[in-house]
Amino acid sequence: GFFAMYTLLCCADLQGGKVNLELTFPAAPTFGELTRRIEETFSDEMRTVGTPGDFKVNRLQIYDDVLLKWVDLLSAVQLHEFDQIYVFQPQTPWHVDTQQDLPAPRPPSVPTGHQVQSVKHVSMTPSNGGGIGGINNRPEIPINDKAHVVFRDIDSGNRGYFEYGDFERVLRDRGLDFSSNTIGELFYKADLNRDGRVTLDELSNWAHIYPNTMDTLYYRAQDTSEESMLRYQIQQAHEKIQANQQRIAQLQRDMNQSSAEAAEIQRRIGDLQNQHAAAAARRQETTPDERELIEEEIKLERQRDQMRLQQARLQEASEKFNRNAVAKGSPRRARDVGY
Repeated sequence: GFFAMYTLLCCADLQGGKVNLELTFPAAPTFGELTRRIEETFSDEMRTVGTPGDFKVNRLQIYDDVLLKWVDLLSAVQLHEFDQIYVFQPQTPWHVDTQQDLPAPRPPSVPTGHQVQSVKHVSMTPSNGGGIGGINNRPEIPINDKAHVVFRDIDSGNRGYFEYGDFERVLRDRGLDFSSNTIGELFYKADLNRDGRVTLDELSNWAHIYPNTMDTLYYRAQDTSEESMLRYQIQQAHEKIQANQQRIAQLQRDMNQSSAEAAEIQRRIGDLQNQHAAAAARRQETTPDERELIEEEIKLERQRDQMRLQQARLQEASEKFNRNAVAKGSPRRARDVGY
């Protein structure tokens, strides 16, 4: 049976020669998982041949099956099953990547899991600029491996088979705008037991009958590096928009809360102003006892003014009497006025 493993081909320079290894994963790895697996596996290869130290990844390049050239591997979204990857190590006086053809891939010396059959040799040579060039042909993936990848694409529900509608959808998605009769003929060729369903084994047999059609279904399913990066950038932009929207919503909630707090503070200020005004008004009011006391005080002072006026008049009359008496030669004097 065919094990559902995700295989990538990774080549690097060890002791002046190229080593191309098949690395298998239970599913498509993340960029970090791929980097760690490469460093662990090639470190094991170094120890196997007695080379001291640990293998380190400086950068990665991946062969784009659609563009037919090497591009920098920057994200896991660029990965597809059976892609060929070249690993550059940090360049030092003790290590410099050399220009050699890439050998046929093989399993690691220290097994890390199930290994699938090797793909055919691909001639590739690192360029002088540190990248990879000189592509003679693209990797020749075994036809059964292609069938497996295409089958997983068609059987999106993981049912273990696909039906006519699934097959028609994938053909049209890949730009194979066949007539209904042609699609029916192709499906009929795949459905060996005529149960209206096509299994992986049936599709593998069909792939040997229509190898060019299988190539088209396989390679057109692989995004170009540009498409992968654009989709990755779109995804990042959507995530950034979502994060900004969440931040705006939080700021709006904070603003609403601040507005509510400001309204509450304003209400409290109004209450305090009313209390202050009431206190000021009470301060201006006089009680009946206070008013009576003030009125009695004013009345008393008026009486005192009358007494002082009468005293002044009496004093004036006394002085006038004394002057007149002196003028007449009389010793008589007015009595002193006292209180």
